Amino acid sequence: MTKLLQFAGFKLCWFGLILIPQIAIWPVLLYLLWSVWQLAVKARLAVVGISIAGIGMDTLLLKNAVFSFVDTVYLPIWLLLLWGCFALVLVQVLAVWLRHWWLAALVGAVTGPLAYWGGAALGGQLIFADTTTFLLTLAPCWGLLLGLIVYCQFLWSEEHASKIYSAR
Repeated sequence: MTKLLQFAGFKLCWFGLILIPQIAIWPVLLYLLWSVWQLAVKARLAVVGISIAGIGMDTLLLKNAVFSFVDTVYLPIWLLLLWGCFALVLVQVLAVWLRHWWLAALVGAVTGPLAYWGGAALGGQLIFADTTTFLLTLAPCWGLLLGLIVYCQFLWSEEHASKIYSAR
């Protein structure tokens, strides 16, 4: 039940930040800070690392004109918070389901671009010229990002450490 509530919290943050970002920023920030505070230190570091990786990817996509925003030439605050919320739900909920890097890459390649496309359609703040190019550019980026995140999660896990030490 807790995982379901955590996933529902993410979806609520997503819709709030997409539909009413000016109103949702402060409640989402408080939710994010409170939720991260509840995590173990390793999980907190994972949330920060995933957030930085995602923000870095979006910055590169923005600078290469894959997409742009209505009111700013930089990544808006609501998108930075959205990355924090995504990183949080990835650590809290999705890490249980996405244990293989190839599955994470496939899920990322499909759902990542669809989330951007859906957010652009609902919120109207994200602009892209050509839908096909947009989706075909985001799919490998998201696939690579999520695949690498899950692979790194495995490398840092105790399961991987036990395999290394038992092989010696």
